[in-house]
Amino acid sequence: MNAGTSEQVSPAPLVPALDPDLFPVHIGFSTTTGPLSRLIRWATGAKVSHCFIVYRCGVFGGDMVLEASGSGFRVMAWDRFDRVNKLIAVYRLRRPDVALRGGMMRLGPRLGDAYDTLSLFGYLLRSVFSLRRVPFNSRKKLVCSEAVALYLQHVGVDVGRTSVVTPRDLFEVAQRQQDVFELIETGKAFKKLRRGGK
Repeated sequence: MNAGTSEQVSPAPLVPALDPDLFPVHIGFSTTTGPLSRLIRWATGAKVSHCFIVYRCGVFGGDMVLEASGSGFRVMAWDRFDRVNKLIAVYRLRRPDVALRGGMMRLGPRLGDAYDTLSLFGYLLRSVFSLRRVPFNSRKKLVCSEAVALYLQHVGVDVGRTSVVTPRDLFEVAQRQQDVFELIETGKAFKKLRRGGK
């Protein structure tokens, strides 16, 4: 860097890597004020409407989010994601490094899959009429909870049937299985951590 220029300081990572050989992966839960989020919260009776995967990416040098949203199943920068989502909680996955990496590799081919908008109405019908399956569910498309459930299944976490799980179901799994899900931040504390790291 040239003399007289100020050095840029990057934001603190979600969880600092304790060992370069570790591959920390986190499962997050959030919501927004949008109509779809409100509908999901109403249908499931939960404070969360969205779930996602967060991982520290050496290639991009920051925290990245892997999520299924209206734009499809995609990767995006944490800072961009954080601008439009209200964070509820983030859990660090306590699974072997080889399992976490392997889970990402197995989920990778689904990147670019379309968002399964129609199945959201199926989830609503299932909750109202206590159906065993989700009507209109597509095997070639994903909703957020299905994507996260597939990853958890790949790393050896029992989440039940991935095609019928909701963000609320996964949030409850994370709260129950404290040996697998380590709560690292809640929304307010996380905001403070991020501001302090900049």
